[in-house]
Amino acid sequence: GLTLMAVPMDFATKNVLQELLRECTNKSIQIPESFILYYVKLLLLNPSWGILPGTLPHRNDVRYLVKQCVQKLSNQSHSSIVTLKIQHYFKENFENLENMIIKNRADLKARILPLEKDILDAYVEDEEGLGRLFRKVVYFITLTSGLGNPTDEQVYKESAAALKSALLETDLKEFVNETRENKEYQLIELTELVTGIRLFNRDCKKCGSGIEDLPKMLTKALEVTLQDIEKTLESIMETVNLLTTAVDNNYEIEPSAESYVLRRRLPDNVDEPQLNHVMNLLIIYRQYELFVRKILVEVSNMSTTAKSTIEKLKDLLSKVHNSVSFRTAIPTIQVFPLFSQVADAWYRLQNQTIALSQLNQMLLNLHFEVERTNFTEDVIRLMLGPSSIISDADRLEKTTQLKIRQTSADAPIVYPSDVSDFERIELQYLGFCAWKFVETGGGLIPANPNMGVLRIDGKYYAFCCPEAAVAFCSNPFRNILRGLEVVRRRCELINLLQMEDQLIKVSKIE
Repeated sequence: GLTLMAVPMDFATKNVLQELLRECTNKSIQIPESFILYYVKLLLLNPSWGILPGTLPHRNDVRYLVKQCVQKLSNQSHSSIVTLKIQHYFKENFENLENMIIKNRADLKARILPLEKDILDAYVEDEEGLGRLFRKVVYFITLTSGLGNPTDEQVYKESAAALKSALLETDLKEFVNETRENKEYQLIELTELVTGIRLFNRDCKKCGSGIEDLPKMLTKALEVTLQDIEKTLESIMETVNLLTTAVDNNYEIEPSAESYVLRRRLPDNVDEPQLNHVMNLLIIYRQYELFVRKILVEVSNMSTTAKSTIEKLKDLLSKVHNSVSFRTAIPTIQVFPLFSQVADAWYRLQNQTIALSQLNQMLLNLHFEVERTNFTEDVIRLMLGPSSIISDADRLEKTTQLKIRQTSADAPIVYPSDVSDFERIELQYLGFCAWKFVETGGGLIPANPNMGVLRIDGKYYAFCCPEAAVAFCSNPFRNILRGLEVVRRRCELINLLQMEDQLIKVSKIE
């Protein structure tokens, strides 16, 4: 089914997409259509396929591109496909976290919709009918609030008691005669009230059957998740350091005329495709690292939010305690809004619990996808040789006293001492060495911006050593174009290095 054809896209993209989907079906390649669209859009940022947006593509060009794609897609543990898949997965899920909570609530609402319809359509003639309606309202409220299972006798009893304190029999009779809109609104109001009353009763240690200790559970789950993420990051960084050292080890900087060149030096038993594969593995793990760090920030923020929500809940409950203590009759106008606020704080904790479980699921899925790749340990060890593994911090330390010197009028240097918010400068290639990236055809070797960065055409480039900056500046504009070529050829780098906008601009000029 070509459901994606409803998505607005230009003719060339649609043409390639149709062909590719057909081929995938013929070859029984199981892959989501939305992923294929993501992949095709990135591929078409490379004009060398001969397929340009807004034009009628040549049949042979489309066939050739589709053939290349199918070849890659038929092996889903292919390193570039794995990177693209985790990018697509992350985009679809992480950026839609809010929507997932809304969807979760909507799913719950859909499940109890028949019950709600029964309540709203109820026509009551006698006491028995009134009793049946009351029972349905108790069920509806308990299920909506997520506080236990109403078929459990104790849970039902506590919910019914709470509802009785918020709704008189005469109110229920009046409820039946209200307009549908008013009934819907009253059900929401009653759900909040009963939820607040039940949570207050639980806080008084009177009852609380079927109500989990959500603040405690969420706090613990957040702690465990943060520890897990830290461990995951440690393990990712060990792999990143290993791969970076292995790649960098096979290149040497040599002086040449006024500048420098980067020579590839492969060990006897390692060939170019193997080096290429290790470079691809490094791209996967750097992308994986970036996503795990984003999840870490999200969970840390969530932890802060949860703490303040739990404090707010405690504060609200103590306000209710103060309002009801030493009094036999409580003015409802005074305490009912508090019950609603208690319920609201609890719902927020429920939403945070849903979001946290989604993030944990994402961590598992990312891990599973990355683990699918063929991690060629023996080749990596050969490339590493006797060298010790170097970390990002070690690299920075090695070049800590060094400074880049200016060699081109087109590329002025900005030093940390020149600007107040130096660390906020957005570096091209995500802060990896621009020269080594271009020369190796996609090698991600960290730069040290503290040596100074080059400003070329309003963009900033960092380097791993002063020689790299000199070499890059021997022809800065050509090197920038070569960088764009590398990214086009390895389309999994487009989003990792945030270069989509640049590629779109350049394709318009060409």
